[in-house]
Amino acid sequence: METFGQAARRLRGGMSLREAARRAHLDSGHLSRVEADKRPPTPLIAQALDDVYEAGGELVSLVEAHGEPWELDHGIWRPKDSELLAAAVLTTTPTAENASTLAHQWLIAEPPQVTATRAGRRIGVAQVQEVEKRVHQLRKLDDYVGGQDTHAMVTAELAATTALLRDAAYTEEIGKRLLVAIGELAQVAGWVTSDAGHHAEAERYYLAGMRAAHAGGDVAGAANNLSSLAYQVANVGDAREAVTLAKSAYAGARSAATSTTKALLAERVAWAEAQVGDVTAAERALGTVEEQYEHRQPADDPIWVYWLDEGEIDIMAGRVWTQLQRPLRAVPILERATAGYSDETGRETALYMTWLAESLLQANEVERAAEAATRALRLSGKAGSSRVSERLRLLRAKLAKFPGVPEVDAFEGEASASA
Repeated sequence: METFGQAARRLRGGMSLREAARRAHLDSGHLSRVEADKRPPTPLIAQALDDVYEAGGELVSLVEAHGEPWELDHGIWRPKDSELLAAAVLTTTPTAENASTLAHQWLIAEPPQVTATRAGRRIGVAQVQEVEKRVHQLRKLDDYVGGQDTHAMVTAELAATTALLRDAAYTEEIGKRLLVAIGELAQVAGWVTSDAGHHAEAERYYLAGMRAAHAGGDVAGAANNLSSLAYQVANVGDAREAVTLAKSAYAGARSAATSTTKALLAERVAWAEAQVGDVTAAERALGTVEEQYEHRQPADDPIWVYWLDEGEIDIMAGRVWTQLQRPLRAVPILERATAGYSDETGRETALYMTWLAESLLQANEVERAAEAATRALRLSGKAGSSRVSERLRLLRAKLAKFPGVPEVDAFEGEASASA
């Protein structure tokens, strides 16, 4: 069976190796070793060569056919392991079962941005596409792993990508794509850093991401960073300032954002208004969320709004009404919405169950509130989130007012044992 290196040499034909490397934006020495089957090809290298040779996907199919799961060879780290691991992490879809493993692997693997910068070479579309894919992969990891576990890897990825922007050579168009990717990555970094409880650091990431996205021409991405900062400020700072930030994000992106994006930005306006206690403004913002989401065109949406669906919109509405102490509105919404969340998404499910518990407590459904709180507590062990821990602390204080209720005593017993 023909190896990847043999196929690459055959498809290159009369083109010089140096010219092929230049067109694929690769280091010629590295390409030589790939052709000699001394270095493993990554899917992105295969795609770049496929494009240069107009091979119709032949090289990509060879990588897919012969790819093997990455693992250390008897625990010994070899020079090629960084590339193998980076490729494995990039092409494996995060799930509840593998997310923690992927997170730890990501920390081991040297980012390809570092290799590109060290080589001092000109980067092109293939390298930028790899950066973009890695950003989205980190987003998907965040669906299953809390900020306490992902903080280190996301911030390291951001540092590597900003170094690439600073030190590598590229065209103006590639530079803009890098800036947009950095804006998105900074938003992820801010989100997981905030989830880990480092709020001042998260604010720096959000502001840096807003500037990078703006410089790259991504108005919606800049608004997402500012809106995310508003969400944090609403939770841990001055809620009135949060309202200003959230409204500014929505207004600034109104002409450039898709309907789904505007629904997300309006959600954060609603949350900030709820923290202030303005019922009318919060309800109006929730109405905007529903209106915008009804007009969504998924094909036009940025990739980072993939998670916003009817269930998430219901969760936010329920949280807003809980914050405003309107349990008759909150409880039915949260009961319906949380029924769609499983234990696989430990952090989200735990967090949302704490809001259901609080709304039930407001409705004087103490036993049911304690049961919901107990489920959240049991999920919190794998949540890795300071937000979940803080919510449980607040719930525990509220439930402590009802000693002698069996469900409350059971919750308190588990909470004391896990403290």
